[in-house]
Amino acid sequence: MRRGGNSETLLERALDGARDAGADTEFINLLDLSISPCICPQSEDCMLTGVCTVLDDMQALYAKLRTVDLIFIAFPIAFRGVPAQTKALYDRTQPLWIRKYVLGQQLRRDKEAGKALIIATADRDDLTEFDGAVQATRSWLVSLHFREAARLLVPGVVRATDVMEKPDALAEAYELGAGLVRDSD
Repeated sequence: MRRGGNSETLLERALDGARDAGADTEFINLLDLSISPCICPQSEDCMLTGVCTVLDDMQALYAKLRTVDLIFIAFPIAFRGVPAQTKALYDRTQPLWIRKYVLGQQLRRDKEAGKALIIATADRDDLTEFDGAVQATRSWLVSLHFREAARLLVPGVVRATDVMEKPDALAEAYELGAGLVRDSD
C-alpha cells in the first residue's frame, strides 16, 4: 500500500472511527517491515511445532494476530490480487495455520472468531477486479480464526488521492470502523 494512497487513506478513516468508538488501535504499514518469504514448504521448519524459525519483523506480528479482536486490512488491487507485501504476510502465517489445523491448538484467547474489515481499492471501475484478492483475504482470515464482518471495495481510483473525491467511501470507512467496535462490545 503506497504511503498516503487511497487504501491507506480509507484505512486511516476506519481506524479513526474505531478510536472514536473507544478502541485502542495500531496502524501497521507492511512497507515499514522486513518480512521474508515463507521457507516452510522447502524446510518444513514450522510443520512439527507451529513455530516459524525465520527471524524478521514477522515474529512480532504473530502475537498481535493471536491477541487482537479486530483486524482492519487494506490494500490496493495488484493484477486482481493482493500486493506482494500483503501476500508475504498471508504466506508467513503458515505456522498459525499449522497450529490450528495440524496441531489442533486454539489460536485466539477467545474461542469466538474475531472480526475483520477488508478495505480494497482498484484503478479499474469493475468490481470483478476484487474477486481474487477478497477470496485470498477471506481464506487467510479464517485460518487465523477471524471472519469477514465488513467489506469496503472502492473501484475507479487511479491517482494516490482519488479517494478524497469520494466522500461517501470515506464516510463509509469511518462508519464501518466505528460500527465493528460497537458491535464487538
